[in-house]
Amino acid sequence: MVDEEDLRDLIPSYAYISLARRGMEKISLDQCFLKDCDNQDPKLLEPFKKEEYEEEKKEIKKIYIKCKKCNGIFILKLETLKYVAKSTKDEEEEPLSMGLVYALDENGNSLGHIGYF
Repeated sequence: MVDEEDLRDLIPSYAYISLARRGMEKISLDQCFLKDCDNQDPKLLEPFKKEEYEEEKKEIKKIYIKCKKCNGIFILKLETLKYVAKSTKDEEEEPLSMGLVYALDENGNSLGHIGYF
């Protein structure tokens, strides 16, 4: 059994959406991303399963979440791209990474790119 609180800790609170030349907007990840559901109450979201794996230069976590409002299941796919850039000041510093978050339906079909974390 996976601890729901531990899974919640793996999910960033927010993602940032690019607004082209107007900067970035912060969006909460504590909401249901399924079509036709407007749930924004984190108490009605129940993370229940996690998958983790690595591919070349990226780490992927999939968090499966049940929405108690629409009774649907969706997946937050968190991709951390490693080595996006290296420091120009300090050779010893860790290379920069970047996180992308996507929403998937329970069958793994993409519901779209949400933003960056």
